[in-house]
Parts: sequence; C-alpha cells; structure tokens
Amino acid sequence: MKARLWALDGHGIILRSVWDVEHSLAQGRLIRVLPDYRQEADVWAVTTSRLSNSAKVRVCVQFLQQWLQAKA
Repeated sequence: MKARLWALDGHGIILRSVWDVEHSLAQGRLIRVLPDYRQEADVWAVTTSRLSNSAKVRVCVQFLQQWLQAKA
C-alpha cells in the first residue's frame, strides 16, 4: 500500500498487481507506462489440516480462483 501511495504522490514508477491499482488507473490517478511488461505472481491458499476439507473454505478458494483468473 505504501508503494501505491508513493506513486500517487508522484514519486515514480511502481510495479503492482492490476487488481491493487485498478481503481486508481480507472480514475486516471495512475497511468500505465509499460503496458507490455508483466510479471507473474503466484497466489496460494493455505489452511490448517482441520480446515482443508471444509466446504466453506473450498467455495472461498474456488471463488478466488475464478475472480483472479478473470482479472488476468
């Protein structure tokens, strides 16, 4: 979050996930300066063994997978 605020204050270029700055991009507060540059970012869902079979956790993870894939 601090890096985004730093960029919003005009202090330079940052590398952030699109979902982290999409609102600022849409408002025109940030601009994309290297549109062809991308960096992969892995996201992991980690639970305790007790919760690994939970239907609620499974549904949540599936939702996050779909949401993040739609953002890619």
